[in-house]
Order: sequence, then C-alpha cells, then structure tokens
Amino acid sequence: MKLSERLRERITKGAPLYPLLVLFGLNAVDELDRSAFGVLAPEIRDYFNLSNEGIFTVIALIAVPVLLLELPIAHRADRLNRVRIATFGAIAWGLFSFGTGLAPAIAFLVIARTGSGLGRAVNTPTHNSLLADYYDVDVRGNVYGVHRAANAVGLFLGPAIAGVLAFFFDWRVPFLVFTIPTAVFVVLAFRLREPKRGAFERRAMGASEETIGTEEEPPSFAEAWRIAWQVRTLRRIWFSLPFLAAAVIGLAALLSIFYEDVFGLNEAQRGALFAGVELSQLAGIAIGIPIANRLLNRNPGLALKFLGFVGAAVAVMWAVLAYTPVLAVAIIMHALISGTLAILAPGIYATLSLAIPPRIRALGFSIGSLFIVPGVLVLLIIGGVADDAGIRQALLVMVPVFGIGAAVIASAGRFVASDIAKVRASTVAQAEVLAARRRGEVKLLLVKDLDVSYDGTQVLFGVNLDVDEGEIVALLGTNGAGKTTLLKAISGLVEADAGAVIFDGRDMTYAPPQEVAARGVVQVPGGKGAFPSLTVGENLRLGGWLYQRETDYLKQATQQVLDYFPVLKERWDQPAGNLSGGEQQMLTLGQAFIAHPRLLMIDELSLGLAPIIVEQLLAIVRAIRERGTTIILVEQSVNVALTVAETAYFMEKGEIRFHGRTGELLKRPDILRSVFLEGAGSALGNGKNGSRKRRRTAAKIDGPVRSVLEIEGLRRSFGGITAVDDVSLTLDSGQILGVIGPNGAGKTTLFDLISGFLPADAGRITLDGADITDIGPEGRARIGLGRSFQDAKLFPALTVEDTIKLAFERQIDVRDPIAAALNLPDVADSEARLQKRVDELIDLMGLGAFCDKFISELSTGSRRIVDLACVLAHDPSVLLFDEPSSGIAQRETEALGPLLRRVRDDTGASVLLIEHDMPLVTSVADEIVALDLGRVIARGAPGDVVKDPAVVEAYLGTSQSVIARSGKTARAGVRTKRARTRSTKVRTRARRTS
Repeated sequence: MKLSERLRERITKGAPLYPLLVLFGLNAVDELDRSAFGVLAPEIRDYFNLSNEGIFTVIALIAVPVLLLELPIAHRADRLNRVRIATFGAIAWGLFSFGTGLAPAIAFLVIARTGSGLGRAVNTPTHNSLLADYYDVDVRGNVYGVHRAANAVGLFLGPAIAGVLAFFFDWRVPFLVFTIPTAVFVVLAFRLREPKRGAFERRAMGASEETIGTEEEPPSFAEAWRIAWQVRTLRRIWFSLPFLAAAVIGLAALLSIFYEDVFGLNEAQRGALFAGVELSQLAGIAIGIPIANRLLNRNPGLALKFLGFVGAAVAVMWAVLAYTPVLAVAIIMHALISGTLAILAPGIYATLSLAIPPRIRALGFSIGSLFIVPGVLVLLIIGGVADDAGIRQALLVMVPVFGIGAAVIASAGRFVASDIAKVRASTVAQAEVLAARRRGEVKLLLVKDLDVSYDGTQVLFGVNLDVDEGEIVALLGTNGAGKTTLLKAISGLVEADAGAVIFDGRDMTYAPPQEVAARGVVQVPGGKGAFPSLTVGENLRLGGWLYQRETDYLKQATQQVLDYFPVLKERWDQPAGNLSGGEQQMLTLGQAFIAHPRLLMIDELSLGLAPIIVEQLLAIVRAIRERGTTIILVEQSVNVALTVAETAYFMEKGEIRFHGRTGELLKRPDILRSVFLEGAGSALGNGKNGSRKRRRTAAKIDGPVRSVLEIEGLRRSFGGITAVDDVSLTLDSGQILGVIGPNGAGKTTLFDLISGFLPADAGRITLDGADITDIGPEGRARIGLGRSFQDAKLFPALTVEDTIKLAFERQIDVRDPIAAALNLPDVADSEARLQKRVDELIDLMGLGAFCDKFISELSTGSRRIVDLACVLAHDPSVLLFDEPSSGIAQRETEALGPLLRRVRDDTGASVLLIEHDMPLVTSVADEIVALDLGRVIARGAPGDVVKDPAVVEAYLGTSQSVIARSGKTARAGVRTKRARTRSTKVRTRARRTS
C-alpha cells in the first residue's frame, strides 16, 4: 500500500486527502505571516520608535477590525461558495502581507496588517465549515487535528525563517518572501469543489439518500444569530473568549519582549527558540487526535470538561514562566504550555462542528470574534503594566484571566450531547420537507419535536403538528396547555429550545418575527390585537405594511374589509382603543385580511364576544380561507371551532393528545374533560373541606325574598356617547341574574358603576338597604360586594398562592403589626388557619400544579380560574361575575354552571352574571336582563328572553353553533365529508319565588 493510501486510510478512512491538504497549506502560510510579526515585534517597535504600550496598541488596532470583519464574511460563507471565499481571501492577505514589508510609516503598517488579518477572518469560518462537510463525523477529530497542526507548522517555520532573514537582512524581508508559498496554495485551491452542507449529519440520522443530498435553505443574518445563540455550548464558549483572547492573542508578542528584555535574546535567537517550542505543539496535536476521537465516541462534552483541568495546569506553568530566572526553565514552561493547549484543539473543533447547525456553521465558528474584542482591549492594559511594572508582572496578570476563561469553557461540556441531538433532528426535518415538496407532497407547515421554555420552566414537550396548504385546523386544549405558546413559537415571538418549525419547505424555527411575517405567516393575538392609540384607518393601513407599493391592492382589500364590517367605516377616524371588544376583533381580522398571509393563526377568535359578533367574524375567516389562506384557529369552544375546521389538534400540558377529524374529537370524553372545575361543585359544600364561613344553610336562600341590590335610573356617558342609559334593576336574595347583550352594550360599564370603579352621572345604588352611590370600591367591597373582572385583573408579580392569600385579607384574625413582628403564638395560629383555607381553595379549584407560578406566567383561562378562587375567598354577599367563562376551555365552561349554583347555594350570595355563553347563562340564571346601547331591552325568564325578537336581532344572530358555545349542542355548519345538522336545545329555568 502506498504512503498516500496509508495516510488516507489512517486520517480520513478512505475519504480524499486533497481538500485537507489544501486547507492545511492555506492555514500554515497564513500562520507564517502572523508568527513573523509576533517574533519581530521588538524590531518593529524600535523601527517606528514605539513603546511597549504603543506596539500593543498597534496589535489591538489591527485585531479589532479583523475580528469585526469576520462576521459578514462568515454570513456570506453560509450562503455562497466557501471555496471561492477562502481562495480569494488568501489572495488578498498575500498581497497585504507583501505590503507589510513595504510599509514606510506606522499608518501604512496598520492598514497592511489589518488587510493581512483577512487570513484569520476568512480561514476561521470557511475552513472549519468546509472540513465538517468534506469529512464524516467519525474522522473529524483526525482532520481538525491535522488542520490545527498547520498552525504549529506555521509557528515553527515562521519564527525560524523570519528570525534568520531579519538577522541577516531586515525585518521587512520575511513578509516579502512569505507571499511565495501563499501563491502556490492559492493555485491548488482552485481545484476544490464545494461540498453539500450537513450531508453527514443527515446520514448519521439514517435519512434517505434523497434527503441526504437535499441542502437546507440559508438563513438571514438575524435568523442565523438566533439559531447560533440557542446553542448553549456555543454561548458558554463565547463567554469564555474575552478571558482567553487576551492571553492567547498577546502571548507571542509578550514572550518575544520577555525573552529580549529579561534574557537579551536577539531576533535570530528568538526565532529559533519559538520555532523549537512549536514542535511541542505538533507533539500535543499528535497526542490530542486519538484523545479527541475517544472523547467524541464516548461523550463529546468531555473534551470541553477536560479543558478545566488543563487550564489549571497551564496557569501554574504560566506563573513559573513569569518568575523563573533561568532561561532553560522558561523555555521548558513555554513548550509545555504550547503542547498542553494543542492537545485540546482537535477535540474542541470537532465538538463544535457537531454542535453548530450546518446551515450556520461558518457564522457559528465566527461569532466568537465579537466576544474576543473585549479581550483584545485588555492588551492595552497589559502593555501599560509591562511599561510601568515590568514584563514579568504583565505575564503574571494573564494567569488568573486565563484560568477564568478555561473554567467557563469547561462548563459547556454538559450541554454538548443535547445540542448535537438538536442539530441533527433539525437538519433532517428540513431536508425531509424539501425532498417531499420536490415529490409534490405538500405540507405548508411542519412542527417537529418542538420544546419551548419560559425562564427555565418547560411549556411545550416534543410538539408535532403538520398543516396542509389550504385547510383550516382547530387547535384546542385545556387552559395552560401551551396553545398560545405554540403559535408564538411558530411566529417567532418566542424562541424554541429544541425541534424545528418548517414553513413552505424552509426552516424558520429561529427566524425573527418580522421575517416570519414577510414569509406569509400572520398571527392574530387573543383579545385586543389592534394599536389602541392609532385610529381605525391607521390600523388598517398598518396591516398592509408588506404591500406599501401595491396601492391598488391595498384600496381593494381595505374596501372588502369595510364591506364585511361596516361599523369600522363609521369609526374610521376614532382611536381603536375606544372600540368595543368585538369591534377591535373585527379590526384585527381586517388587518390580517389586508396582509393576505399564506398562513393565518387566530388566537381565541370568540374571546369575550357576543354570538352575533362571532358569527360575523367567522364569515371573514371563511372569506380569508377562500382566498387560499391556510388557517390555524385556537379556540376554547369546540362548538365554535367545529363550524369552520375540518381537522383538530387537542393539547394538554404542553403535549398533543389528539389529532384527527373534528367530529372524532367529540367521541373522546377522556380528552374533552374538565381539568380545573370538575367536581368543584360538590367539593364546595363538603363540610370537611369547606370553611366555616361558607357553611351557611339553604334556609337563608329559601326564606322571604328581599332585594339585596337595587339600581335606579343609572346613567353614564363618555365624551357624548351614553354607555349606560337610565338602567334600573333589582337583585333579590339568593338570585342569579344574568346580563346579556352585544359588545358595547354597556354591561361592563354597568358593573364598573355598581362596584364603584366609575362614578355615575345620575342614578342611585343600594346594597342591603344602604345607599352606596358615593362610596368607593374599597368601601363597597368591605360591606360585601365582590367583583370579578373580564380580563382577570390580578397582580402579575405574585404567585398563585400569594394571590389567593391576599384575597383572604378580610379573614385574617390577628392584625396587630407588633404581634406579627414578634411572631407571637396568636399570629402563628392565625397564619396557620389562613394557610389551611388557602390550601383548601387551591385544591378545590384544581390549582395545585400552578401554586408556585407567577400570575404573569399563566394562560388567560388559568388566570380566570385564579380570579374565581379570589372571589370565593372574599366571601361577599353580592357577587358580580364579568364573563367567568371567557378564556376557559369548553369543558371547563360546562363544569362552571354547577359550580356557580353551588357557590350561590352554599354562600347564600346573590349573583349578577355577565355571560356570552348562552347554554351557561340560561342554565344557571333565574332571570336574564338584555342590554343594548346602554338600555334594558328585555327582562324575564331565560327561555323568554332568548326568544325575544329584539334580543335575537341585536345579540344572538342565527348561528346555533355559535350561540351554543358549550354543552352537547348542534354542530351546525361543520364542513365534513358527512355533513350533519342537529337541533339545539336551550335549557330554561323559571325565576324562583318565595
């Protein structure tokens, strides 16, 4: 067997050696130039009449722009032909190296050295990326070791040749001579061919040959940055670089000055010394290659962990080198430092090649240059220390700096294995989608094994979802299941921890939101998605930001929106914040219609909206779909979702529990179950768990009927618009009175007036016979008025447990601050009783899993459950519930009715209930009051009110599936292969009489 064949089998296991040989040569000749400058630093310093601080300033001025230039070069290398970039970069640095030898002044020298720095700026991203794509995973320890050996060869030949030539001729001559070998390897580089990016990673995952040969789409710079930043291994390495850079970059110049100032060595002697020392680096690399292969096969993270031990050893050697008075000892320490560090190089570079995603591999190797900049600036300080305190002290300062850097990089070892797994999974996922699209198998959106966390708390666990082009998919689930988080991850608002999001065959897992929107993905947020300070017209114009130059399209699309929602035309010049909730949702959908997305994701379409408004919104959703837009609809009401969606996904606790036809979901009671409230109704009245203040008798309710809340002629206007107009009503003891009406009818304003958050323009409010019209909200609460809010107004910075404790404030037995400060027994007993009642309420409402979570971390529905718990803790005599079902899942809503009745029966409280869910309100209310435009338009038994023509016209509309958001109701309008229509039955209940 020939020597070349034996080398090829030993190093690359049969893969061609030519690419490695060329990249080795280019790396070595670049090191010739750089090492020559380091060993000749004293002569260059003296020639230009610089101090030690001056020459280190020059080094810093050269290094910073080169480091900054590396990033744009790396980004282009991830998008263009890396071989050509490496080749033309070598031509450029060769010319600038020649210019170094001709530099007549310090300014010209700085320019020439900055240009010659292109070697490092080009080699780092292109060479490391090319090696990973030329050679398979199991030989990367070998090829990176050989490639790094080029640095040792350059550091051996460079100082030796430069020292001799400078001694016999001039310091300029070596820079002129070194352009010759550079030219030779440039010629050889023109024969290289660009390899496929990530092919070996896809093969390691067992992908098909078609998938292996399918290259990923290159990302934008912002997306590439986000991709790289989520690799935890890289982050730790970057954080170590400011400490390591100052030591490594300045080492050659520091030691050259050290040998001249301390031991009096001339340039020829220093050159020979540096050359001899670098032989130890070759020995270290030879030792490091088999170590790297063993570590990679066993656990790639061990290479980085090993650095912690090596760093400690190097720090000790460095200290000995700084203080030794014996030249031989200094040389031995120098050689040991170089050789020890070289042992690690193959393993570290091979590990990084596995942990960096292939499509950003060049940038991943180069982002560290930004973190090197602060370390380079430290060289200025080191130069000043050398001038003021001596070169030994300057060397000693570097010891702790290097030690800190080594410790930080070693800590990255525990992340390597998971980062490598993520890279391979993502690479295969995108390649599979691209290959499938080439075969005509269309999947517009593919979410694969997606993990997402908030502040260390994992929310999504391996979520998989796929959406075909043109379909409507319903995304359903329990409260806090992660539905909104999934939408945010798809649209780029939150970054994934692992997995892939691929849209139209292109990975956009880490694309920033503006780029995701530009690709045709639009998210309509839950609740209010418009800009409240902008007018309706300005909001609609903003929706067309991607089509600013297509004026005809914008006019036509805007007119279509106004045709769908005429009320927006009437409110054209009004601020969006003044619109009702339904009108704001119309405006938000109008913006989405104008944006003409390929994928539209709607979060909580029906949240807090009247049935007739939901019916109108569903019409525009269908119109958007008919234009070819694919839609993902997040909806708490299964019934509403069934009116438009053919396919459903059901989520629970961050995982997909069901995927199939929407009709099949209804046959899965194990999935569509109440998580929070099921059983809460019976638990409320359990004497074992119930608080003594809740154990009231039903006799209180069944006694003589009396009015506990009376409202007479209540009126309130805002800027000429009358929100509540001469409203009068009474709430009897033990009664549940439902309040319905379209969005903007004045329901919430009425509650604000009753609870004291707004002063009335006219009218009178009486609670238990006492006039409370002029009493503030805290006074009304103190005498027994409880209020929940439509958007669950809780303290976001408190935990769930602390929030419920705060709600029990009125029930605290001991209020003496001095006794609390001294922790007297009465205080301890009071706190123990309070904690017991809090625990009972948490258990009752099914909030145990959320006990230690902050309110800001909860979903809309989960906050609603906490809000209900706080209202129960308050123990009021009159309860105002403002849309308690808003934002909670359908099965929770169905369980809410029994709970509300049990609350009324066990507490004896009267309930005033605003609710858009008709099955819920009609099943629990004794009477219903209907409002429209601030006035009462109907009052009576639920069955009578919902049939009232005025109520149907203004509020209910005609869609039975929309009216019946919960319960076992009709699925009218469901577009399935077997269309089915069922009748809707509304349960009624007569008003209770004494």
